[in-house]
Amino acid sequence: MAKVINVTSMVRKDTEAVLASGDVIEVIKHFDALRKAMEQIKTAREALDQLKDQLSTVSIPDMFRARDIKNMKIEGVGRCGVSYRFSCSIVADDKRVGHQWLKDNGYPDLVVETVNSSTLSAFAKNLLETEGKELPAEIFKTSSSPFTSITKA
Repeated sequence: MAKVINVTSMVRKDTEAVLASGDVIEVIKHFDALRKAMEQIKTAREALDQLKDQLSTVSIPDMFRARDIKNMKIEGVGRCGVSYRFSCSIVADDKRVGHQWLKDNGYPDLVVETVNSSTLSAFAKNLLETEGKELPAEIFKTSSSPFTSITKA
């Protein structure tokens, strides 16, 4: 773990040095290299997540079950056990059927109307760009943040 922190520290120092140079081309090249490194890290992280999930959801539960272990304390790790995460979702293609069932059976408070945040953001941007209108600030929080994009030549 310390090696990852050391690499991060080295990259931070490299970033500070290239920024101090004031050379915009070198800063963009550094930015591009950082983006590429982050993509490699993302790929590695996804592979590690798969290994972790395999151990957590299959291998260790199977070993505990085979040995009839409920939980155990491991020096330097802590108390270990297998828990179960329960999940439920509406099966029907039309969620209204599930919502209606919940309402009809005395659970109306479980039904919540939502708006997807990405959809709302796109709507607000489009409304501003096409009609020059902003959503009311007392109801909606909107913001715009700059970012640098690189398109392959």
